[in-house]
Amino acid sequence: MTAKGNKNLFYVIFLLISFCELSSSANSIWFNDTHLENDSTHDFQVDKITLSDFGSISSNGNKIFWFIQISDTQFLWYDDNKISDFYELLNDTYKSIKPLFIYHTGDIVDANQGLEQDVVEWQRYRKALNDNFMNESNYMDVIGNHDAIGDIDFRNFLNYSMMGHTFNKTQYSFNKSFNFGDFAFIGLNTAKKSYNIVEFGFLGFLSSKELDWYESQLEKYKDFDRILVFGHHPIDYPPFYRIISAESSSGKSFDDLNKEYNVSYYLSGHIHENSFQFFNDDLLAITTSNFDADGGMYRIISLDNNSLSTSIGHVGIWPQAIITHPAAEDYLFRYLNIKDNKIRVLAWDPKGISSVEWSFFDKENKNQLTDWEPLERNFYDNLWQGDLKFKNRGELVLNIRIKGGSGTKLKKTRYYLEVIERPVSFLILIIILAGFISISVVLNHYYPNKTNKTAKIIKNKLL
Repeated sequence: MTAKGNKNLFYVIFLLISFCELSSSANSIWFNDTHLENDSTHDFQVDKITLSDFGSISSNGNKIFWFIQISDTQFLWYDDNKISDFYELLNDTYKSIKPLFIYHTGDIVDANQGLEQDVVEWQRYRKALNDNFMNESNYMDVIGNHDAIGDIDFRNFLNYSMMGHTFNKTQYSFNKSFNFGDFAFIGLNTAKKSYNIVEFGFLGFLSSKELDWYESQLEKYKDFDRILVFGHHPIDYPPFYRIISAESSSGKSFDDLNKEYNVSYYLSGHIHENSFQFFNDDLLAITTSNFDADGGMYRIISLDNNSLSTSIGHVGIWPQAIITHPAAEDYLFRYLNIKDNKIRVLAWDPKGISSVEWSFFDKENKNQLTDWEPLERNFYDNLWQGDLKFKNRGELVLNIRIKGGSGTKLKKTRYYLEVIERPVSFLILIIILAGFISISVVLNHYYPNKTNKTAKIIKNKLL
């Protein structure tokens, strides 16, 4: 994808051309399987990947793993400072956070602003991976539209990327089993070998053959706890960014397959923004901005008891932290689902973490509602946990204060805790009734009523 400065031009061109494009047959415009012909990469399954031993905690009942996502490194390769940020991510950041892996969701290179491939960019990318001892067990990548432009056989991706070079594939899957669950990771090729000016700026593509492979992988992993899918293009991001899907041999689109197999998460880049979307109330789509935004930007992603949280970090800035529970998935665009009154935070600093505390603030994050409460360090130095006391309800902000050798950092998360009107319990009703009876007995004892003659007369008449 080109720089943000070119987006407006693409928007204008899109509006002028798209009506003409859409009036033609969908198959003849959007779906083109020719980019897989005579291409050995259509056999997408990779050899078994043995992931690193980093990035998970299963002691003392914890069920947590985490990894790092980056995207759109295209603007790095002719800027020494930006290349230095990438080196720092692969070295100091990786060694401190110790993720399960780093995953790059495409647009590795810029290809001369999308005009033609530049092998120097690819060589510098590959050198950075080699210099920092990255391999297929700790670093993965998928292809973006800039990586594919003018490259009929995806040769540069296959020659220089981590997964393309290692496995000679453009799509692949792997899995990881912990003692608390099984998790599948699927990398998709949403790029196309030939683009027109409209398609290049906005659209991703999945052909029938690619969807057949995707369906076969989903079938294989259908009983796993979670399925995480990675691709460069967002599923459908207003107004113009989306994936154009053909149908698999079974007649199912990308959306159909995600629904049928309960895909949990889809992670992408391309739009140079950080965002979240829910599809069908089940699939959480996450887009991550370009790596050079604000100086070496990356996203930490955790799954804690099968629920996802994320946190944005920047290389060289410490401490870093992520609130793994209560999980972001439980409160994004909906009420917070409180599974238990616990809080867990992963925190890192190369110079060490001295304390992690939490407190609730009002919705403007100005007035502190509760005192700072300390969390206790788990056996593993990077996990801090404790009891989370929900004394206040409504819209509020949870603040985490991390103190480390590099300084102090605040992480905040906005919540809406639904105000619950609790019904009066049966026990309380009994107590209230007993109270009224007791009062009546006392009053009748000390203040006896006079005989009601009218009542007696009525009584007699009734008898």
